[in-house]
Amino acid sequence: MDFWSGSYLLHYLSARLCWFIAERYGPDAVITPSLWGQEIIDAWILKKFPEFECYFREIDRLDNCHGDAQGSTPITRFNDHVPTSLSTAGFPNVITALVPREEAKAFAEKITQEMRKIWKEVGTKVRDHIRERCVQTLNDRGSEIWEKIAPTMGTTEGSHINYEREFEKWKHQSNWEWNKLWEAQLDHTWESYWTLVPLGDPDKPLQAKTKDPDYKSWKESQQTLAQSRVELPTNPEEKAYGNLNVDTWWGSLQARLGQSIQAIKNTRTWQIPVAPGERSTLSGMYSAVHPNLLYRDRFREGAGLPAGSLRMFWKLMAEVYPGLFNGSEMLNAVELTKRMAWKYGGIANSLGVAEEEDDLENLIRFPNLSSIAAARFAHDAPEKVKQYWHVLEKQIRQVLPEYRDRFGSLTRRPFQVPKTDEQMIPDPQPLSQRTRGEAPYNGVMFSSRWLVDDLGLQDPEDIALLREAVDQAHRQVGLTGGSPSDWWVIVLADGDNMGKYVSGSRLHPYETYLPEDVADQLKKNGLEWQELLQNVKKRMGPATHVGLNRALLDFSNRLVPYLTEKRFCGRVVYSGGDDVMALLPLEDLPEYLLFLRAAWCGNWCGKRDPKDEFRFEGGFWHPQPGKDLSGLPNRPLFTMGEGATMSIGVVIANKGIPLPTVLENLWEAEKHRAKKIPGKDGLCFRVIYQSGNTLEALMKGKLLEQWWDWLKQGPELDLGPVLYRLAEELPLRCVISANNKLFKLATTTILARLDRAEKLEPVRELLVNWINAWESWAFEFQGKSEALGTTPRDLGNLLRFSAFWIDKKKQRDDWIKKPQEIEAK
Repeated sequence: MDFWSGSYLLHYLSARLCWFIAERYGPDAVITPSLWGQEIIDAWILKKFPEFECYFREIDRLDNCHGDAQGSTPITRFNDHVPTSLSTAGFPNVITALVPREEAKAFAEKITQEMRKIWKEVGTKVRDHIRERCVQTLNDRGSEIWEKIAPTMGTTEGSHINYEREFEKWKHQSNWEWNKLWEAQLDHTWESYWTLVPLGDPDKPLQAKTKDPDYKSWKESQQTLAQSRVELPTNPEEKAYGNLNVDTWWGSLQARLGQSIQAIKNTRTWQIPVAPGERSTLSGMYSAVHPNLLYRDRFREGAGLPAGSLRMFWKLMAEVYPGLFNGSEMLNAVELTKRMAWKYGGIANSLGVAEEEDDLENLIRFPNLSSIAAARFAHDAPEKVKQYWHVLEKQIRQVLPEYRDRFGSLTRRPFQVPKTDEQMIPDPQPLSQRTRGEAPYNGVMFSSRWLVDDLGLQDPEDIALLREAVDQAHRQVGLTGGSPSDWWVIVLADGDNMGKYVSGSRLHPYETYLPEDVADQLKKNGLEWQELLQNVKKRMGPATHVGLNRALLDFSNRLVPYLTEKRFCGRVVYSGGDDVMALLPLEDLPEYLLFLRAAWCGNWCGKRDPKDEFRFEGGFWHPQPGKDLSGLPNRPLFTMGEGATMSIGVVIANKGIPLPTVLENLWEAEKHRAKKIPGKDGLCFRVIYQSGNTLEALMKGKLLEQWWDWLKQGPELDLGPVLYRLAEELPLRCVISANNKLFKLATTTILARLDRAEKLEPVRELLVNWINAWESWAFEFQGKSEALGTTPRDLGNLLRFSAFWIDKKKQRDDWIKKPQEIEAK
C-alpha cells in the first residue's frame, strides 16, 4: 500500500496502520517497515499498555548508553526536549504485509478505509477546535479584537460596518457554514492504492523436495508466478539443497509487487476539488477556508465572499492562536490540519504526550528558516549574537516602543537547532524556570523581513523604522555586506537502485555472509557446495528483507538525525528509509554531504572519522568507547554497505525566495537532474538568487571527497576570484580528451601566472588533481548528448558554485573575526 503525503502526519498514519495490521496478524505480518525500535510505535504501545513502561525503560537502559537519561522512554525524551524521531516524519510511505489469502482483498480495503478514518478524525478535531475557540474568544474579548483589526482592514467609507456585522455573526456557532468545504478538501487529501501478489502458487505447497516426482511442475509454477528474469533455482542450489521453498523467489515476488503498484499509480485518476475564492497563500492549492464559504450547490463557486472578509478572518486567527498564525497567511483545510494536528488534532494526546493548553513555546519544535540560516554563525559566535540582540533591542525601544514586548517574545526563545542552542546556553533550564537574562535567542532577529511579518507591522513608516533598526544593528556589530539570515540550504537525498536491493540483485555470493570457518566447513561437503558458496548470490528472503529494513532504520532513525542535529547545525525534516530531507546553514553543506553519503554506504572515504566518534568496519559504524553520542545505541549501527550510492538535490535559497519555489526546484534537482547523471550517484546544486536567477552545478558523487579536500581551504586563501577566472577560461580553452589532460595543464598554467601564486601553493595540487579527475570521469561519456554534467560548461558551473560557497563562507568567517564597532550596552 502506498500513500501520497507531504507532511509529518504520514509518520503518524502509517504507524497507526502498522499497529492495526500487527494487532490482527501479529508483528511478523508487517515486513516493512519493521516495528521494532520505532519511537512512534513504542509511544503508541505505551499509551495503550502503560504497564509496559518498565520494559521500555529497561530496553533503553541496555541499548542506549549515549547521552540520554538512563531508562528513558520516547515520551520522557520528547518532554525533555531531547530531539527524537517522535516529532519528525520517519516512516516510509509504503507498507508491505503478509496476510491470509482469503482475507487479503477485504483487509486491503479495510486498512485503506482505516487510514481515511484516522485522517478525517484528526481534521475534524482541528476544525471543531478552531470554531469553538474563535466563538469563545469573540464572546470574551470581541470588542478588543475588533478595535485592533478594524484599522488594518483598509476599508472604504461605510464598508467597515458590513465587516463589523459579519465579525459579530462569528460569535454564534450556527453562523459557521464551512463544513462542506472542510469535507471536500479532507476527502481529497490522501491518494491510496494497494496491490496483492500471492506468496507462491496458491495451488501448490509452499515448499517441495527436489526429488519429489512433481518437483519440476512445482518449480515451473513458482517461476511463472514470480516472473523472474533469471531461471531459479540455480543448479548448485538444486544439488546442494534437499528441499526448496518459495523464499527462493522472494526477491522476484517483491519486484513484481513493486511493478504492480507502479502500474496502478501510472493509470490512476485523481479528482481535485473545486477551489472557489482565494486560494491558499502557502501552496496556491485549494480554497483558503472561511466560516461563510459555502461549498454546495450554486455557492460552490464562492459567490458573494469579499476578499476583505477573508483577510479579516485570518487576522482573527492570529489573535485566537498567537504564534501559529501571523494574520497575513491564509491556509486551506489540509494545511490547517497539518499545522495544528499535533496539539489540537489529538496526535500528541494519543501518544501520551501531555501538552499545556497555551504553552506555545512547548509546541514550537522546529526552527524558522532565518534561524536555520544563522545557526552555524550563532554557534561559532554566541557572544556576537547576544551583543547584536542588545543593540537591536535598544533600537526597538527607541523607535518602536509599543512593539518591544512582542519583539522580546519573538527573539528570546530557542533557535530550535540543537547544536546551536547547546552552544548558546550550555545547560539550558526548562523555559518556565528561566529568568529573562537566561532566555535563549532566536535567529528571526537577523531578518527585517521576518520581523515585519511576525510583528504584524502594517504602517509603512513603522516598517521603514524597523528595517533601519535592523540595518543599524548589523553595522554596529560588524555584520557588513549582508546578514547571517541571507542564505539557507535544503537537502533532498534518495538511495539509488533500491529496487535492486529489495529484489536481491545487489547481494553478494553466499560465502560473503558466512564466517570463514563456517564457509570452509561447508565446502568440505562437495563441489556443489563450493560452487554454491562462491558463485551463487545470496537470496533475498523474508529474513534478509527484515535485515535490509533494519539497515534503513539505523540510517534514517539513528545516523541521519545524529549527524544533522548533533554534528552539524541542521534539522531533519523527514528521514524514512532511503529518503532524507534536511535543513542546514550554508557553512555546513559540503562536509555534511560527505558524512551523509558515508552513513549510507558505511565508510568515511576509507579514512578515520575526523571527529573520532566512530570506527568504520565491515559496513558498520561502531561508536567509539567513552564518546558522548546522545541518542545513539551502544552497538554497531547498520549501513547499506560498500557500493551503495545516493543521489542528492541541494537548493541554496536566498531568504526572499518563496518556499513553494524552493521546493519545486528541490524536487527537480533531485529527481530529474542528480538521478540522471550517468550511473546515478549524482549531486545537483542549485543557487536561487533574490532576483530569481539560478545557478546549477552537477557533480558525480565519487568526486565529492577530492572536492572537499581543497574547498575547505578556499575561504582562508580567498580562492573565489581564482575559481571564477577558471570557470570562464577553462571551457573556452580546453576540450575533453583521453590522454592530453588539457584541463589539468591549463589550470596549472593559469595558477602559475597569478600574482599570488605562492599563496595558493597549499591548494594548487589538490585543485589540479580534482579537475583532472573530473575530466577522466567526463571522458567516459563523450558523444552521449544525454550525459548530464560531462561538458566543459558543466565544469565551469561547478567552479562558479564552489566560488559562491567560498565567498559566503569567507564573509561569515570575517564577521566572526571582525571586532565590533561599538560595545553593546
